[in-house]
Amino acid sequence: MARRKGMAATLIAGLALATTAACSESDAEYVLHYTTYSSSSSDQSRSAQRWAEEVEKLTDGEVQVVFHYSQSLVGADETVQATLDGRADVAQVGSIYAASDLSMYTVIELPFETQNPEAHMRTIFRLYEESPGYRDDFDRQGVRLLFPLPLGIMAMGLNEPAYSPDDLSGRSIRSGGLASEVLLDSGVNPVAMTATDIYESMERGIVDGYTALALANLSTFGLTKVSPYIVDPGIGAYSSSIVVINEELYQSMPKEYQDAIDQASAMGIDFGLEEMDVAAKIACDELDAAGSEFISFSDADVEAWAEESKIADEWVARYDERGYDAQSVLDDYREILADEETKSDYDDPLVACMGGTL
Repeated sequence: MARRKGMAATLIAGLALATTAACSESDAEYVLHYTTYSSSSSDQSRSAQRWAEEVEKLTDGEVQVVFHYSQSLVGADETVQATLDGRADVAQVGSIYAASDLSMYTVIELPFETQNPEAHMRTIFRLYEESPGYRDDFDRQGVRLLFPLPLGIMAMGLNEPAYSPDDLSGRSIRSGGLASEVLLDSGVNPVAMTATDIYESMERGIVDGYTALALANLSTFGLTKVSPYIVDPGIGAYSSSIVVINEELYQSMPKEYQDAIDQASAMGIDFGLEEMDVAAKIACDELDAAGSEFISFSDADVEAWAEESKIADEWVARYDERGYDAQSVLDDYREILADEETKSDYDDPLVACMGGTL
């Protein structure tokens, strides 16, 4: 049985007994270990599970995927390195954790760029194919982008209402990534914490609210129960996560297996949108049942907020100092994003929920 030599397939001794048994009993030619910080029931994991099922079907069971959920294999900030040193073969990589490994990937965190998650996801994939400055990080790290995972526009849960960005001033709000810089400029105290800690922190009054989550995430973390006010702040797409595979492993596979992985990966965005819609519908229904109030900042307030923000310029300057041609990557991002927005009429679940159409 030909397996990947010297990498994750040989490092199962420290894994859970059930996982070890499943791996050892498999007759697959390749057993790929997938590490994720998401739970098994999240829309992101469900998307990856459907991809894995497709890979197995297309290879007649010769390529199988073993999942390690909720950081049970490695921490969220180690996923890129884990695919390189053999602890994993395939990984979910979140942009919020990728600044040091895949710096140009963080361009997709820039706020106020798009309200369309489908266009955002397709742009992430096209950047890898079409933007040399964006692709260089992946090639240097030795990982191949397979497909982006779903993440809707940014939702904000608050214990007291806010009707404009100015109303957020002075509040402690859980956040992350580049969104935190926008909030900081608005007088918010951004608080870094894992999503699993938000529920208790909201209940105990440690934070006044949370963001850096999308509607589809809320039910997963029980947040529909502690979110009396749900705000669409107009920031739009604010983050992303992607699935990557070790490039050396991919290149070592027979061509028919590479083709199968590519074919399954081409379905990844559609899988993701479908799973995100399902998860968001559950959250929307739970919020309605709980009597949560929905608020959207006005277009005028959001436009003024965006004009005041210098975060794109700051992002370019930060990475230019480190030797990147960040402006070219930003230009590529905006050009491709504009093109993808003309092709998609996808309505984000948060917008649909607020409008009563989800």
